[in-house]
Amino acid sequence: MNYLLGAFKPACNILITFADGKNRKQVPLKKENGQTVMVPLFHSQENIAGKITVEPMQGKKIDHNGIKVELLGQI
Repeated sequence: MNYLLGAFKPACNILITFADGKNRKQVPLKKENGQTVMVPLFHSQENIAGKITVEPMQGKKIDHNGIKVELLGQI
């Protein structure tokens, strides 16, 4: 039965780091489950730079055609 549980795990870990992440202002954001997390604050027309790391899980293969990052926000 354990083989079914492993079938639904993600094939990789994805880590997104912003170039100025340590210095950027953080604001609280309430998630759907009620938890509050701190997220970076960006302004319109601001250039954003960073690094995305994709690490395949052991024994898993991944195939992709590039990475697209879309930032969603609120006013």
